[in-house]
Amino acid sequence: MKKTILLLTLCLPLAAEPYKPQTQQVDVPKPVELPVVAVPESVPSSMGLKEAIETAFRYQSSLKASESQVRAAEGRVRQQASGLNPRLLLQSTYNEQLINSLGGGLGGVFSANGWTHNATLSQLLTDFGHTRDLTAAQEHAQQANQAAYNQAKSDVALQVKQSYFNLLSSQRLIKVQEDSIINRREHVAEARSRFNAGLGLASDVTRAETALSSALFQLSQAQTNAANNRLQFNLALGLDPRAHISLREEEEPQLNFATTEQLFELALAQRPELQQFKSQVASAQSTLDAAYTTSTPSISLNAAYQNRQNPSFQTLGINMAISFQALDGGLQDGRITEAQANLDRAKADLEGAQQRVLSQVGQAYLNLRNAEQQVQSANAEEANARETLRLTNGRYKVGLGTFLEVIDAQSALLTAQTNRVNALTQVYLSRAALTRAVSGAPAE
Repeated sequence: MKKTILLLTLCLPLAAEPYKPQTQQVDVPKPVELPVVAVPESVPSSMGLKEAIETAFRYQSSLKASESQVRAAEGRVRQQASGLNPRLLLQSTYNEQLINSLGGGLGGVFSANGWTHNATLSQLLTDFGHTRDLTAAQEHAQQANQAAYNQAKSDVALQVKQSYFNLLSSQRLIKVQEDSIINRREHVAEARSRFNAGLGLASDVTRAETALSSALFQLSQAQTNAANNRLQFNLALGLDPRAHISLREEEEPQLNFATTEQLFELALAQRPELQQFKSQVASAQSTLDAAYTTSTPSISLNAAYQNRQNPSFQTLGINMAISFQALDGGLQDGRITEAQANLDRAKADLEGAQQRVLSQVGQAYLNLRNAEQQVQSANAEEANARETLRLTNGRYKVGLGTFLEVIDAQSALLTAQTNRVNALTQVYLSRAALTRAVSGAPAE
């Protein structure tokens, strides 16, 4: 027995090397950035929410397209209204008779060589409201286009707010991940220190390094999310996606209202979509009124002046013209049927729009209240997680806790901080959505 023990002793190394955990380390990732281009001189390099919306109103192509529709509608009003205004027609012709006689002994033919000038002034006296109703229809259509333009501005303002707060949120989440990396590095140093002192386990070191690598991975993902959100922000502004604009941190103001019912009343009175559909109903009604006078008489007054050079003479005459289509082959009835159908459709569209507006107000209100409650829960979650991490760190340092508890507590704090940032962002987005749902008024 003694010989066996002696043999085993001789085979063992005199001094065993201490075990060192084999871990791989990763550097802090650098943000991947696009080439930067200069922003226009009129665009501030640093902006808050108001400047962002004003910039979008200047550069967003969708607003330019909508505004052009308003100007086109103004042109159609002028075209239709021109039938109610006096018209002056000026005409000059020159005639040169090349053959002034005919064969067969028929003698000469009257020749009127030279210039002939004509001026005709005409004024519609009445067509029993037909042109007036058509003009009114175009005026209401212009108002509908203006309301559509206001709606487009409101939509752009909401898109800017959404992209603005999403970008701010992603930047805040980067800061959360950077703070987490600092804490993870402290945990790595603590785990290695305890292991070297013989008080910790090798698995504590590997867990700490794994948690640090995971935090670096999440930081890289947060940086990519922020870069993508910046692209969406520039897209909402109508600027080059490579332009770099820094943001000032601002909050979406709360919408003041006395009662919840007031929100629905304000929406029905202020939403530009409803103004658009109401104008379309009025335009359809005027078109129907004009359809009833399709075949009515038209009375106009004309004054004509003529000046002929050869032979020289002048004429001036005034006449009244009455035109009446006694038999229109069913044209008027067809237009009445079509106009009535269009009116019914416009009324149905208005009713559907009112229902959608009320639904949007209700949904926006519920989302806001839910987001506010989530902020309160997230604040409590972060405070509790921070205190848990403090206690867990203290227990681990005095040897009463495990390092796994520290890792779990740090992960819980990271989750709580992320939830708080997301919840606060959701409050701002919900406020913006409620403002859009109630008034639709674009910020100037």
